Amino acid sequence: MSALMSLYKALGLAGGTATAIGGGVLISKTSLFQNTPNHATTKRKETFRQKYKFALFNEGDNLWDTRFSTFSSGKQPTHPTLVEAKSKSSAQASDAKALHKRGCREIYDSEIEGVSYLEDFKAYCSKTVKDGITGTWIDQANTQGDKWNPKLTSLKDHDNSKNGMLDDKLLALKNKLTTASTSNPTWDDEKRKDLKEWCEMAKSSIFMGEEDSKSKHSKLYCTEGN
Repeated sequence: MSALMSLYKALGLAGGTATAIGGGVLISKTSLFQNTPNHATTKRKETFRQKYKFALFNEGDNLWDTRFSTFSSGKQPTHPTLVEAKSKSSAQASDAKALHKRGCREIYDSEIEGVSYLEDFKAYCSKTVKDGITGTWIDQANTQGDKWNPKLTSLKDHDNSKNGMLDDKLLALKNKLTTASTSNPTWDDEKRKDLKEWCEMAKSSIFMGEEDSKSKHSKLYCTEGN
């Protein structure tokens, strides 16, 4: 009997129940484990800090000031701390700057899923591809060919095994370049326009690291001397 009483006590501490049936004991498994945490459902979802680790500002980055200038004159944010910062950006600049930093850090630690802070993060709290890679971006009209044409020639010979797979837009442009003469290629304004537009899109994208394909291809086809 003492052994049976010990079992009752142990089950009581664990939240289980036991019922004597004849010469044995029926243990209720459901009640015994109903309060056990389910790790699959309690696992925390991905945060901005985890997904966009290469795009975060460090404490001493000059980009804080650059983004604050954009923030002050930009559209209304969504995150409540950034909304407060925006309201003070004209009259109380120092307070607004501190709130801007705080708001961005709060976004960094927010879960991505289920929140509407991605646009705030992209516009006011993160590095772009332009910020993240070195080199001088080509700043030339598509009607001029001395800088864009060599890039189109390089794109025509793009090697996936060496430089990674192109995205759909660059691949479509590359496929347009195959009919040109290899020895003396001539590229028209439309093809230069397509590449220029891709570069403009890429430079404002969130920086995902130097090994990310968008960063690599921007360096190859959008900056001078590569």
